[in-house]
Amino acid sequence: SGALASLGKIVADNAGTIDEKVGEKYGDYARQAARSLEETAAKIDAKDLGELGEDAKEFVRKSPGVAIGMAAAAGFLIARMVKKADD
Repeated sequence: SGALASLGKIVADNAGTIDEKVGEKYGDYARQAARSLEETAAKIDAKDLGELGEDAKEFVRKSPGVAIGMAAAAGFLIARMVKKADD
């Protein structure tokens, strides 16, 4: 949750730059995404480990394809980080 909150803060802090470089519409998207990240972090903080596990199981039951895709993407990113660390 801390990482999500930090990412939300970074996105929010850079929304003004996005306004200037790309346009206000995209800056608003960034602010919206930042709020969503911060709200998600707060929801995660409010739950205990058992509740998070149940939420994860329910997500996989409802959207197995998305869960597989997210796991594959995470595995790819971890493999890239490990490979880069070995270089």
